[in-house]
Amino acid sequence: ARIWRTSAGLLLALCLYIPGLQAEIPLRAFTATYALKIGSLSPATAELSLEPFEKMWRWRLITQAKGIYAVFIRKQPYSETLFKQTASDPQLQSILITDDNKDLRQEYASFDWEAGQMQVLRKGENLQQPLTEGVYDYQSIHLLAADMQLREQQSRNLLFYYKGNLVGSELSYVGDESVEINGKQTLARLYLHTFDDSLYELRYYYEASNPLLPLLIERLEEDESPSTLTLQKVDWRS
Repeated sequence: ARIWRTSAGLLLALCLYIPGLQAEIPLRAFTATYALKIGSLSPATAELSLEPFEKMWRWRLITQAKGIYAVFIRKQPYSETLFKQTASDPQLQSILITDDNKDLRQEYASFDWEAGQMQVLRKGENLQQPLTEGVYDYQSIHLLAADMQLREQQSRNLLFYYKGNLVGSELSYVGDESVEINGKQTLARLYLHTFDDSLYELRYYYEASNPLLPLLIERLEEDESPSTLTLQKVDWRS
C-alpha cells in the first residue's frame, strides 16, 4: 500500500507539471468495505469496487444489513456504473440500480454519446433526455474529485444523474481536514457536493495519494439524521 501511494503521488505530479501532457486519472482496481451509520444506528455494511470490465471500467456498490438488522431488512441495494475513460470527462455507458435479492431490473439508464441521447427505464416508464455535456452519478463522482485534484481546480459545475433526470450541481474542494479511520487520524481532502433546488449535501473525504478511494462519505439534510459511510478496509488489485 505504501508503494502504491508513492507511485500514485509521483504519477500525479508528472501529470500536473510536464508541459503539454494531458492529465488523465490513473485507475487501479480495488474493493473497499464501509460501515454505514444513520444517526446513532449502524445497520449495514457497504462494498464499493472499481474494476476493468469489457474494455471499460465498472463501479459497483452493494449494501447489506448486518446483525439483528438483517432479520428485519431483506433488501440489498445494488448499483453499477459502466464508463469509458477519456482525456476529458469519463463517458458513462450505463447505470443500473436494483436490489441484489431480486431478478427484476428496477432502474436502468444508457448513454449514447454519438447520438447525444440518454435512455432511461424507471418504474416501468421509458424516458429520454439529450446529452450535451459530461454526466456523473453517485459512484463516478469520485472520478471528478480525482480529476479536480489532478488539475488543481477548486470547483466544477456538473450534471448529475438522479432518478432518471439530469440535475445541476457543484463539486467544490473545501480544504484539508483530519478524519478518524480505523482508530487513526488521517489528513483528507474534503469535497462538498451541492445540488440545485435541494436541501441536502454530500461531503467526500479522500487521501491526496489515493484520490479515487473515499475515506468517508457524509450525507447531510435539514431535519434528517446524518448518514455516513466510513472506510473499514480496502483490497487493491493489480
